[in-house]
Amino acid sequence: MLKGFDLCGRTAIVTGANTGLGQAIAVALAEAGAGIVAVGRSGMAETKALVAATGRPFHEITADLATLEPIGRIVEEAEAAAKVDGSRLDILVNNAGIIRRADAIDFTEADWDEVMDVNLKSTFFLTQGVARRMLADGKGGKVINIASLLSFQGGIRIP
Repeated sequence: MLKGFDLCGRTAIVTGANTGLGQAIAVALAEAGAGIVAVGRSGMAETKALVAATGRPFHEITADLATLEPIGRIVEEAEAAAKVDGSRLDILVNNAGIIRRADAIDFTEADWDEVMDVNLKSTFFLTQGVARRMLADGKGGKVINIASLLSFQGGIRIP
């Protein structure tokens, strides 16, 4: 654990925790003492094993953030998992995101909608749902939004 960085007794939701940056964030938060609620579209066996090695609690939620359908379930399951561990929802890391590669001239409305739904819409409404829980007990919490550098400038075939 990093000296002066103690998250023991706290619970963090991390979206996109099945691979890459989301997985690394989940593991780092667990190493700092936080229980982890990992959200991803696919299985998270590797993330689970890495968090288990820290001795911190791990709860997996399989959900596709391309729609708002799973938002309520994610918040409910995360809150229940935190309570089991004697904690509450303290941290939300919105890390899940997608891209669609196509020339701008060929980018479809469906491509646009899919990217916006995952990268913006679900991020906003998951934050709203978690913030309601954080505010309800007057203890607040932290929300961290991760964005790709592609959110500031386009890339080759990424309008």
